[in-house]
Amino acid sequence: MSESGDPFEWSGGHPALDLVNTLDERPFDQPIENLASYRDLVRFAELAGLIEPALAATLQTLTGRSRVAKRARELREHVHGVLAAVHKQRPMSQRDLDAIASAVRAARAARVLVAPSSGSLATYHWSRPAAVEIPLHACALAVEDLLTDVDRGRIRKCEASDCDVYFVDTSKGPRRQWCSMKNCGNREKQRRWRSSTERANEVSSYKP
Repeated sequence: MSESGDPFEWSGGHPALDLVNTLDERPFDQPIENLASYRDLVRFAELAGLIEPALAATLQTLTGRSRVAKRARELREHVHGVLAAVHKQRPMSQRDLDAIASAVRAARAARVLVAPSSGSLATYHWSRPAAVEIPLHACALAVEDLLTDVDRGRIRKCEASDCDVYFVDTSKGPRRQWCSMKNCGNREKQRRWRSSTERANEVSSYKP
């Protein structure tokens, strides 16, 4: 939890990876679902910088939203399937890729080009500014960016055996091992220290 009232994991370095990491403690039998409701999805999209706060406030008032949250969770799991395949050096599932492509197509179709008052010649706006699917579409476009524009060699999984958090490694090398030093990094260091201490004690107590 990065701040009070914020249950999301923000060590991914990319909104699409942060989306994948919304299922916390994934390797365990009872992972923690942080996208349980549409309100959670809107909150995530807002904090991830995918939608504006004013739009998020409007979306929180809409009805008929549970199906959108379900589709966002499904999209998340398809992305996780792709990441897990790459990490394990296995072929990606075409089912996962097709589902992601379908979500991206829907997100693109939900935007229109408009002329801004200044700056670029044109910019994208949502064709229906208060459509209930907007946070899902925003997540899908972030996923498209991750899969097509981010160097796959920089996408890593935390090396802690009980952590399934993915992140973009921007370190030199790249050499980053943990989702964060504050969490898994320190915990793994403590484990290694205890293990080495136990081995040292075994050696010192051994009497031939």
